Amino acid sequence: MDDQEVTERVRRVEALLEGGADPRAVELAEALLDLYGEALGRVMAVAAAAGGGLPERIAADGLVAHLLLLHGLHPLDATTRIGHALEAARDRLGGAEAEVVAVEDDLGRLRLRRPGGGCRSSAARVRAVVEQAVRDAAPEFERVVVEEPAAVPAPVVIPVESLLRAPRTRA
Repeated sequence: MDDQEVTERVRRVEALLEGGADPRAVELAEALLDLYGEALGRVMAVAAAAGGGLPERIAADGLVAHLLLLHGLHPLDATTRIGHALEAARDRLGGAEAEVVAVEDDLGRLRLRRPGGGCRSSAARVRAVVEQAVRDAAPEFERVVVEEPAAVPAPVVIPVESLLRAPRTRA
C-alpha cells in the first residue's frame, strides 16, 4: 500500500467517525486501536531490547511513525524528530537555518535565521517549509511558532569630513 492509499484510507475513516457513526462502531474502533497499541508497544520493547538502533529504524517508516506517535511509543522525542526534519528540509530553506527553541505541550517554537536580503515571498516560502517540516515530524503539536529576529537596519555612516566642517551661516 503506497502513501496515497494510506492517506485515502485515513480520510475515509475520519469521514466515517465524523459522520455520526454508530456508538458501537466507535467503541469497536477504540478497542481495536487499544489492541494494536498494546501489540505495537510489545514490538517496540523487543526492538529496544535488541539494541542497535532498531526502534529508530522501525520508526523511520512514515506510516509506522504515525502509529507509534498515536500510541505514545515513538522512540525519538519531539525535539529530535524536528531536528531531523529540519535537516532533511535544509536544501529547501535557501540558506536559512532553523533551530528548536522550545517544545511545550502542544506548541513547537522555532527560531529562523535567514541570510541577508531576499524578498518577502521567499521568506514566506521558507517559513512555510519550516512549519510543514515541524507538522510532519511532530503532528501532536497544535501550534507551531516560527520566530525571526527583527532586521537590523544598516548603520548610518556620517563622513568624518562633514563633522570637521564649520557650520554654514545664513546671511
